[in-house]
Amino acid sequence: MYRLFCNNKMLVCRNFFEQCLYNEYNESSCQTQDFENTLNKIKYWLENGDENLYIDDVDNEILTAVFRSLFNYAPAAGGLVLVNNEIVAIERNGKPDLPKGHIEKGETPDVASLREVSEETSISNLEIIRQLPSSHHCYLLDGQWTLKQTSWFLMKSKDEFKPKPQTEEGISKVFLLNKNNVNEFLEKTFISLKETLGEIIYSLQLTIDN
Repeated sequence: MYRLFCNNKMLVCRNFFEQCLYNEYNESSCQTQDFENTLNKIKYWLENGDENLYIDDVDNEILTAVFRSLFNYAPAAGGLVLVNNEIVAIERNGKPDLPKGHIEKGETPDVASLREVSEETSISNLEIIRQLPSSHHCYLLDGQWTLKQTSWFLMKSKDEFKPKPQTEEGISKVFLLNKNNVNEFLEKTFISLKETLGEIIYSLQLTIDN
């Protein structure tokens, strides 16, 4: 199943998967009526829709062609970081979030995630534990729809928690999640992050508190 978030609404393709976005497709797919219908349906949802959209009856090659035609891709990577068994969070432009950023040319997602977390929080000696589910959201930038796929990694640091927010990136605070603020964090953060990692964050917090 593939889920794409736009503001507070969600596009769900139950028979389509993340890896399909990068599949090769025949250019003739873009000449079909199914392609035109699906493209128009998703464009209308992006621009005018206010409810979730479900697409289950479109061939995967058609969906791949539609996504590749409609969106610019902006790959990103970030971390769900444990320090002293607590979860590191940030506040960016007034919004609670996790540290993340764009993958630079030639970088792999895991390397980018370690770099971005270190740059945005000044936390060092980071070690990846495992990869987590990716989140997908889209936004309009200079008249072009952009799809950001963020590869997330669970990581830890044994260093003392002495953060320094990267203010030039709009980060005003680096803080730790605990039982007193985790629910507020999940309520106020981006819906794509909440729906993708919310259960993991909450279960980790329960384990930490116990």
